[in-house]
Amino acid sequence: MKMSPRRIAVAVGAMGAVTAASLAVAAPTTITPGTLTICTYPGFAPFTSFTSKGAWQGWDASFLTKFATQQGLAVKPISVTPFDHMWKRPGEDQCDIAAAGIGNEPARRAESPGTTWSITYYVVIRAFAVRKGTTLTGVQDMAGKTVIVTKDSTADQVITQQIRQHHVKGVTVRYTNDEGAAVAQVAKGKVFAYGGGLGSIQYQVRRFRNIKVAWPHRILLPNGKRGSEPFSYPVRTADTGLIEALNAFIAANRSSYGK
Repeated sequence: MKMSPRRIAVAVGAMGAVTAASLAVAAPTTITPGTLTICTYPGFAPFTSFTSKGAWQGWDASFLTKFATQQGLAVKPISVTPFDHMWKRPGEDQCDIAAAGIGNEPARRAESPGTTWSITYYVVIRAFAVRKGTTLTGVQDMAGKTVIVTKDSTADQVITQQIRQHHVKGVTVRYTNDEGAAVAQVAKGKVFAYGGGLGSIQYQVRRFRNIKVAWPHRILLPNGKRGSEPFSYPVRTADTGLIEALNAFIAANRSSYGK
């Protein structure tokens, strides 16, 4: 039976509607409808920091703002200090995502119920900022010296573990919530080194003429082997569809992170 042009158009239109409906994906739910609330830390430039006027900036800021725009969401960053236990905040309904250079570690996942961790968006290695002319090629060079790290960061965990594993004596570990201030202490010769992610150290080196990058290395695992350190975003599990949308975005845009 032949169909009239009008009936063909109606049929094709109906097919298109079914196809569109089958491809439609519901927008992610968030704590505040229409807004992606992000707990972040102000002291990890170039990953995450704030301008003097309070604007969020850095690699995480650019990456997640692009994601939010794709999803039709506004961005609301919340500056949180100190860094420790940042990963627990989405599960405690303080925000939808935590973004602060957070290493995806089993212990952190275990202590953050109510969160689902994203796939890896960046892999970091460790390094230290020291004064030019200083030798630092391993933890043994820290004997009798003072180093600064961010409390409960991977840098804190790694240096504590390496001091213990290698039985290094006389190392004083101090804590900071301000990387720039810590590196300034190194630049003035008041402390031996500041430890952090390589990207952060490279950023600080550009700010201080007499500072250099020392001892870039992969983290030391409890079994004594070197391992990778993947960064992930802890996401509020109750936000329906958010982790799926974020993972799809990371998979498609990972190569552009930090560029």
